[in-house]
Amino acid sequence: MKKFTTLFFSTAILLTAAACNNNDGNEAGSGNENESGNNNAAEEDVTLSVWVMGTDEYWRSYHDDLVDRFHEDHPNITVELDYIPWDEGESQLINSSANNTLPDVSTIAGRWTAQMVAMDVVEPLDDYYNEAYPEEFVDAAWNTTQYEGSTWGLPAGFTTTGLFYRADWFEEEGIEEPPATWDELLETAKTFTDGERYGFGIVGDGSMETTLFWAPFLWGNGGDFLTEDMTEAVFNSQEGVEALEFYTELYREAAPEGSINNSRGDSQNLFLADSVAMTTVGPWFPKFIEDDAPDMDYGITEYPVKEQAANLGTADHIAMFNTSEHKEAAWTFMEYFTNEENDLTWAKHQGFIPYRSANLTDDEILNDPDMAFFLDVAEDAVSYPTLPEWPQIDQAVADAVQQALMGAKSPEEALNDAAEAVNQLLEN
Repeated sequence: MKKFTTLFFSTAILLTAAACNNNDGNEAGSGNENESGNNNAAEEDVTLSVWVMGTDEYWRSYHDDLVDRFHEDHPNITVELDYIPWDEGESQLINSSANNTLPDVSTIAGRWTAQMVAMDVVEPLDDYYNEAYPEEFVDAAWNTTQYEGSTWGLPAGFTTTGLFYRADWFEEEGIEEPPATWDELLETAKTFTDGERYGFGIVGDGSMETTLFWAPFLWGNGGDFLTEDMTEAVFNSQEGVEALEFYTELYREAAPEGSINNSRGDSQNLFLADSVAMTTVGPWFPKFIEDDAPDMDYGITEYPVKEQAANLGTADHIAMFNTSEHKEAAWTFMEYFTNEENDLTWAKHQGFIPYRSANLTDDEILNDPDMAFFLDVAEDAVSYPTLPEWPQIDQAVADAVQQALMGAKSPEEALNDAAEAVNQLLEN
């Protein structure tokens, strides 16, 4: 189990010093002005093709503004921006790799990075920054960019997850505290399930979001996806089977019918539409509540625990592809994209956790109770394994979860079949 944990908070201890070092706002200088000479991004006019994963209005408005500001500072570099739906991003990157039509730069899910590196299309970044540059980032976020001894991207997003619940519904039922254990979660969810509304909004559509929703239950029961050396599947252990049995019971007893087709967005919408009492989401969700259900009385708490506290920690990256003909300009844009100012703007705009160490001490971030919660539970955040085969493993697990929810296989049968397929994949 790969925890963000100590990495995150060992850096937090150093925040005061980091913040002091950055009080002059000159954080960008640490990355560019190095021996590689990359500070002098092409003086000639250059056009960069950039993909951004994500298409909702929050993402578009932020990134459109960022590019406008970048153009003001770098009039010789024109960024042509394309927004790619998250659920199409991986396939578009793979197809474009095969067709040699990759953009110069793209944001990507951190869980795709090792796969893209194995395809030999990602530019290693180690020669683009000086020795002190990584220290400007939260260790846990920076370390997700590391694979086989090199840096393959810069952190561009950093999140954990928690259990959102309807505080007003809890009060109406006389429930004083949100559930803290699996048993309490199931019983509380059943309390709110009466045919018109349901206790828990789950994700079971068989996509990567299905694995994302189930993973904290696996980790929370002491299980894991792979052995420590990442050579064999162990998600079909007793802990894994129990976790899927619980998830299946939660679906059957307290989730809306048809949840096997629900994505994360569907689950969020059910919560916003007064249809479910609880669901698990990340720190961006309060923005949606503020816009779509401003009067909602809600709370956030940790994932209910079986054996140990655990939640999912994920990081998005911005990567350069080695087919780019404008690598200096591409690095200039990547550094601007992830600089201290833009990290803080993005965190406040989208509700993500800052990946720049100095921004963890921002007063507005610290005084936001929702953000403070996610900063606190980041101590228990666990990340997916970093290996090229992860997308296929992710899909095998998602299929197993959906098969168990549908009743097509028992949880044990579904996980055993998935583990057999994963082990064959890892042997090749």
